[in-house]
Amino acid sequence: MRRGQLRRQCEALLRGIDFPQPFDIGVLCRRLGESRGRPIRLAPISLPAESPCGLLVSTAEADYIFYEARSPATHQTHVIAHELGHLLWNHQAAASPLVDQRAHLLLPNDIDPVLIQRMFGRSHYADPEEWAAEYFATQLLRQVSEWTPRPPSVPSEAAELVGRLERSLDHGREGST
Repeated sequence: MRRGQLRRQCEALLRGIDFPQPFDIGVLCRRLGESRGRPIRLAPISLPAESPCGLLVSTAEADYIFYEARSPATHQTHVIAHELGHLLWNHQAAASPLVDQRAHLLLPNDIDPVLIQRMFGRSHYADPEEWAAEYFATQLLRQVSEWTPRPPSVPSEAAELVGRLERSLDHGREGST
């Protein structure tokens, strides 16, 4: 799928979401779980340094989003939104040769290998599904952000210098034509 088409589909997906006001990622997950008929459980966990920042684990009973408990709240929210992107896009993970090496670090030995494969199969942003999930997370957070970017304030002495420089550059262009 082309990125332009993916962007349009992502925007349509976001338009269909009932965002809580004020925004709260936990409330959003509860609402999405209710609308899908499957709970979405958030699970902060201390992840090893070599592991991903977040994991989506779908079981027969619920969808679990694991995220790094020690990271800043803004990063946790982004990771959760990213994993929601995978969930709402219905992404399936591909096989990964590192699964067996990493699985024992996070999970009990009695977890189904197919489930483990789904958890660890995604890890590269060059992968179209990773790009889609990241785009979804970024657009979701952009949509609910209360922060409005403003041009940086420039001290008056710098503004005067910038003005002189611009006039000088404009003068050079006029003289060369």
